[in-house]
Amino acid sequence: MESRELIIIGAGPAGLRAGEEAKRLDIDYMIIEKGEVGAAWRTVRPDSKMLSPCHPQRDWTSISSSFPIWRLPVERPYCNSLEFVTYLEEYAARFNLNIVKNTIVIKIEKNEGQFIVQTGSGKKFSSPFLITASGIFDGKYFPNILGVKNNPIVMHSHNYMSHLPFVNKRILIIGAGNSAAEVALELAGKSILFLATQSELKYFLKTRKLYHIRGIYESFLKEFIEMEFIRYMPGSKIKGIEKNRVIFTDSELEVHKVIFATGYRPEMKFLDWGLKIRKDRKHYPETTETGESRQIENLFFAGPLALNVTSSVVLHGFLKYIPITMNTILQRLKQ
Repeated sequence: MESRELIIIGAGPAGLRAGEEAKRLDIDYMIIEKGEVGAAWRTVRPDSKMLSPCHPQRDWTSISSSFPIWRLPVERPYCNSLEFVTYLEEYAARFNLNIVKNTIVIKIEKNEGQFIVQTGSGKKFSSPFLITASGIFDGKYFPNILGVKNNPIVMHSHNYMSHLPFVNKRILIIGAGNSAAEVALELAGKSILFLATQSELKYFLKTRKLYHIRGIYESFLKEFIEMEFIRYMPGSKIKGIEKNRVIFTDSELEVHKVIFATGYRPEMKFLDWGLKIRKDRKHYPETTETGESRQIENLFFAGPLALNVTSSVVLHGFLKYIPITMNTILQRLKQ
């Protein structure tokens, strides 16, 4: 069994930043990744715009000031997800990070102060400290609505790649965030489009909250709604879906496809099977301000999983917490 001072699960932006910090602090670490670097980001639509600027004037996308994304030939001020994946690859190579790729973690247990990481290949690793940075993209969230599960007309916005399958079709988008806005703008004028939200749409330029609809979508979205290229249905509550019929509390709608832009709930089955960690109502682990599990000592979370403050949901928000996590681990290693 191979042992390290620290094992990091996931080679996305949070895992890579944690790896860079570990290397800088001279911590003996290893990153275990189920696929290639940035595997989860590779499932995102390649031309999807990042919602954080990648510009020298305001850089909220780089995962380290030592190697900013705008040094690469990316579109400014907002690069796309494919360019971000390329950046993650370049970043891992730049700092020569120790990554074990194409290795699936299936179970983690803790025995006598050591985390035992079991992989699909049968190989095991051990460490006194563990950081889970596996992200949230695996947990596409669908509300608990009758008729959603296994319904062929239902899909998640994460799986939306092109408008072509939806031309001249009746499409219902459910959601009030940036993903809903992005898909709605592409389908507007190409599909008979409906946008249903439980509450009124909220915009970044008014609220200054980064997870509200950003300026790159706001102007056209408002205009398309006013022109009725998008049939906006605020205050909608769905009771159920029967085949291709969506049943609201006060109306019904027949559509060819329902696209849920309803975000994510993280899935961490490798922790559930071994450590059985507690989660809050949104399936996030209970963590301290340093990203440590409130239940299991020396188990840390990085990235959006460390949801100790709202800003940790967005890229530039969670990155500032990782050095705090790493310094906490370093001090304990010295004890």
